[in-house]
Amino acid sequence: MNELLKFLALSSDDLETAQFLCDGKRYRSSISRAYYAMYYATQALLLSQNLDTSTHRGVIKLLALHFVKTGKITPNVARLLSDAYDLRQASDYDSDLSENEMAAQSAIENAKKFISEVKSIL
Repeated sequence: MNELLKFLALSSDDLETAQFLCDGKRYRSSISRAYYAMYYATQALLLSQNLDTSTHRGVIKLLALHFVKTGKITPNVARLLSDAYDLRQASDYDSDLSENEMAAQSAIENAKKFISEVKSIL
């Protein structure tokens, strides 16, 4: 399996895991997995253009530079990744944050929309 397909498989797996965790009322972890589903899809997209970076912010920046700026992805869709990153950071590192089912379901729906857009480009 080539690298691009590996990233897409990871994306699909994390999206399913996000829903599983949400169904089990593990909302913080669900939000994290929804973000990673988007992250891996973005990695596949970047790889399709021979682009690579080692940081999460770098992935977001390259997406903006090579796909939003060129009109391949709308700013609103790209913003879903950036917003998911911020929410994932809060879910993973802010012990006072109390997430709920609505936030987790929203993260999953945004991930589905984002991933669908990425797949349409690939």
